Amino acid sequence: MAQWQYKTVVINRTGTHEDFSYRWTYSPWEMTGVRQASVLSLDAGLEEMGREGWELVGVLPTDIWVEGTRTANASHGERAISYTLLFKRPLGVS
Repeated sequence: MAQWQYKTVVINRTGTHEDFSYRWTYSPWEMTGVRQASVLSLDAGLEEMGREGWELVGVLPTDIWVEGTRTANASHGERAISYTLLFKRPLGVS
């Protein structure tokens, strides 16, 4: 029977909304947890995980919304969008 090792990696981006329109400005996706104390672009992080033998097997959304950061009824704010990516690879691969 195959045995697996698992790893979770977080990707996130933030958005800001400064006016009264519905337009948001988002940062590029960033990936943390691939290398110790490093932040990679999503593409670079996925490429590195693939080179190390990891296969993406699941995605868990963790959406955090903080709107109206200045007043209770404001139409501006900040939004952090995060996903936890679950990877697996055969046990013993390094």
